[in-house]
Amino acid sequence: MGYIFSLEDAERHERWFRSAQGRRALEFEQGLFRKVWKPASPQRVLEVGCGTGIFLEWFRSMGHMVAGLDPSGESLELAGERLGHRVRLTQGFAENLPYEDNEFDTVALITTLEFVDEPYAALREAFRVARRNVLLGALNRFSIGGLDYSVRRFWKNSVYSRARFFSVFQLSSMCGTILCGAVPIEWRTCFSFPLQLLPYLQFLERAPFVERNPFGHFIAMRVDMRCRVRTLQTPVFDEIPAGAKVSVHSLGCWRASVNVRESSADE
Repeated sequence: MGYIFSLEDAERHERWFRSAQGRRALEFEQGLFRKVWKPASPQRVLEVGCGTGIFLEWFRSMGHMVAGLDPSGESLELAGERLGHRVRLTQGFAENLPYEDNEFDTVALITTLEFVDEPYAALREAFRVARRNVLLGALNRFSIGGLDYSVRRFWKNSVYSRARFFSVFQLSSMCGTILCGAVPIEWRTCFSFPLQLLPYLQFLERAPFVERNPFGHFIAMRVDMRCRVRTLQTPVFDEIPAGAKVSVHSLGCWRASVNVRESSADE
């Protein structure tokens, strides 16, 4: 289940993103996702742990069909006030998503894994319901900000004292473990410098070599779904490439071997 935001937590979150510093931070985070995601067309997007709907509103502004899920009823009420009836909002948990397999093109978990009890289960569910991509936004355990949160939790009580942080390497390893091998991953980071200096160092924060360093405070990551099993809609008429392994359980599927090219082999 993990930590569920109270009304006080949700309102504090809203106030932060309405502040000048919060608006600048949100702009950088969204800009980072634009660079790693780059959807070619409108998509069906699910945000798991949508909170008060800040990123849902952003996804919808780009023309996507969006839905949101969160365990906090208070957060969903604020999201409903922001988005009205334009977005489907559901109360539920990241570890047990109430959706069909491949129901969405993209599934986003933005500052969500930090607060779930079972991050592997949450990621596994996201990969199950996603068809194209999974977007991850996480606070970096190896950043200056992440280390600061880790130290301050011993004397200051906040929502972040209940959070766990991840690194670029840890997220990549988790995705590879769940998807059984190397998968295409694109990532960048921001806030390599303290947020107080952001107005003066914006040009430096946006520099490619800074965004590519694995120690920025916020990680934006895109994981591509690459299914290696192809379902044959008309198996009688479909030519199976030489070297492909036919499923024993269903003759309507074949699995490509590493040596088989995309095109069918000549007879």
